[in-house]
Amino acid sequence: MREEIAPFGCGLGLYGISRGAERALLVAQLLAEDGCAEVPDALAVHSPPDVAWPAFIVANFMPEGSGAGREAGPAWSWRGTHERTRSGTPLCPGAVPYPVFIAQGTEDNTWNASMARRLVARLIENGCEPEVHFFEGEGHIFRAEARIREWALMTDFFARHLAIRKPSGFVTES
Repeated sequence: MREEIAPFGCGLGLYGISRGAERALLVAQLLAEDGCAEVPDALAVHSPPDVAWPAFIVANFMPEGSGAGREAGPAWSWRGTHERTRSGTPLCPGAVPYPVFIAQGTEDNTWNASMARRLVARLIENGCEPEVHFFEGEGHIFRAEARIREWALMTDFFARHLAIRKPSGFVTES
């Protein structure tokens, strides 16, 4: 991905919603833990859990479902193993070298807002000051007005942290 955006001179950001937020947090965390130079420059998540979850059948997770299959097994692997991605693995357990944006509805019935609050507390405890936006009365999927506001806030976040970086010696015409 970095090779693809290199000609544009901007940073690399990751964004995820719900399980995608979990995956974005986990990938960035594992890259940082491994000491990779290729960690994202910024990370934004919508309705994130605070720990890794097992694979499950979505129909069983819904309110009308039976709940069976929720502990079906690991959902993620890293470098061919599940050791560092097991269910219950805390997300962002240490310092993160990138800014983090979190958007969460206070009435989310899928990933409760308390999960995002625990994630925020963990980030702060580890020296990160995440940009956090709790949307009062919003659920897992935001209504139009809140979604538009979230996108404006997130676009601003990414603009600040992924801005085009002019290469040294770059000269502009006047």
